Amino acid sequence: MKILYLTADLPLPADQGGKLRSLALIRAAAEHHQVDLLSFARHEPSPEARAELDRICHTVRTVPAPRARPLPIRAWQLFFDAMPDIAHRLDSGAYRSALWEMLEAERYDVIQIEGLEMMPYLGTTRSQERAAVVYDAFNAEMYLQRTIWQTEFRDPRHWLGALYSMTQWSKLGTYERVTMNGTHMVLAVSPEDAAKLKGRHVDPVLVPNGIDTVAIPFRQPALEPGRTLLFLGPLDYRPNADAVRWLVSRILPEVRQRIPEARLRLIGRGSERIHAPGVEALGYVEDIAAELERADAIVVPMRMGGGVRFKVLEAMAAGIPLVTTPRGIAGVVAEHGRHVLIARGAADFAEAVVQTLEDRVGARDRAKLARLLVEGRYDWRKITPGYLQALTSARRLARSVR
Repeated sequence: MKILYLTADLPLPADQGGKLRSLALIRAAAEHHQVDLLSFARHEPSPEARAELDRICHTVRTVPAPRARPLPIRAWQLFFDAMPDIAHRLDSGAYRSALWEMLEAERYDVIQIEGLEMMPYLGTTRSQERAAVVYDAFNAEMYLQRTIWQTEFRDPRHWLGALYSMTQWSKLGTYERVTMNGTHMVLAVSPEDAAKLKGRHVDPVLVPNGIDTVAIPFRQPALEPGRTLLFLGPLDYRPNADAVRWLVSRILPEVRQRIPEARLRLIGRGSERIHAPGVEALGYVEDIAAELERADAIVVPMRMGGGVRFKVLEAMAAGIPLVTTPRGIAGVVAEHGRHVLIARGAADFAEAVVQTLEDRVGARDRAKLARLLVEGRYDWRKITPGYLQALTSARRLARSVR
């Protein structure tokens, strides 16, 4: 088959969740089919990244990412436009023209749209009647904005962000439903997201997020008491920013009352602006593997969001004991006390962190079982055969409804 992928950014470097997922699916498809890629480029890729993409793909074409819309236009659209903000974010005449040219030059069997912000190009793909259009839903976006609103409206300091999410929540319900029903197949990253998307009158196919466990060596936790906590994630993503605020203001102080030497290392864009006792904020770091080796536990105190977080799977594969919340572990069939520790409130979360740092035998046992779980269910080698079958099914479906 000939498959065209539409992405919001080049998959390499794979330094974000969506890019990690897109790269894995593109690699899997390219082993058996001709793959073309049309992507926005926010930055000029390194020669190594470009060479790797050229090796994987038959054709790689890029378009500069559009500039942010002026604030008055964004404000007007926020309150008076029936379309959600995500429908305008990457609207580009240059991208649409490039897509038309590729569709004119090649007859595709499948066109895969990566993420809801790329769905404005759904209409253009319909010029190829024989092509199956597959939407890869990184998140159930309406649910994501609802969880943000539910968390931020409790704090007057974040009412502006809560207002934004409230307006988007209502608009996204219609937008997701209409656009998804215009495709031949929807992919969901977790059973929970599939259930939420199914409520939009579609029947999603489950293609979970995964990792390459062979590339992540397992390191057993040391048995001596631990002191180093790790949080991974860019703070320009609002669920991550909220998690760090909660972690630094409510959880870490309680941990340090019990373990004064405990320290928290923050890794990710924007984290370098965080200053608090016991916090080492490093910003963007290229060598994540080295940070994983230093960590005695990884903390994922998410209070909003959905999907499946790659940092959770990576930590479980690497043998780092994990403390998280129900939303942090969403989409992963891990059991509290068996694979990870799951806590809801700040006091319970701090207690789980202290337990993880001090009871290293229990932490080691959970880490071993977590690695086995990821190997058995969340390795890309387990996932991509089902994905390739889904592409074949989408192609058959498109041809049957012509």
